Amino acid sequence: MNTPRRRSIFLEVTHPKGTVGRIEGFRFMWAFYVNGYYPEKHCQPCFKGSRVPHFCTPSATSGQRIEFDRMDRQPYLYICGVGSGRKVELKEQNLHLPLMYAEGAVEEKTTYNGYRFRAENARRVSVPELPEGWQGKSREHWRCKNFQFAVAAFGYPPEGKSPSSALDERPE
Repeated sequence: MNTPRRRSIFLEVTHPKGTVGRIEGFRFMWAFYVNGYYPEKHCQPCFKGSRVPHFCTPSATSGQRIEFDRMDRQPYLYICGVGSGRKVELKEQNLHLPLMYAEGAVEEKTTYNGYRFRAENARRVSVPELPEGWQGKSREHWRCKNFQFAVAAFGYPPEGKSPSSALDERPE
């Protein structure tokens, strides 16, 4: 009997200056396994799932290969870095890297300060912007990339349904 292979995304963060250690220039840095969302919230609190303890602000480092090994149980991995500049500069400083498992695929993204994120067995998930005033939400809510991703990935739930069930109802 064949044992199913565990589906993992592997991430390596490097810097052109060869800097190894804690990733700098971000107020917050985290990865989150996402399996649904709470439409009344935005930013990280909107996600259902779990934050990855070995890749968050105090432990996110460059120069090592990190395995995200729950991709057989979680549909998405969202890697986010919140810049440390003024609010008007954050759009250019923030890192948003939503991923799904795709065997053999490679995604790369370079941050505003030169860190290169390279994810193996991963495909980037597109995050379309929501229109101004979408669903009567505040500007802060509908402009949040985490929330925009969640709506794109799971749909906006009809009255009385949860977003995680919206994924099950999508046609293949």
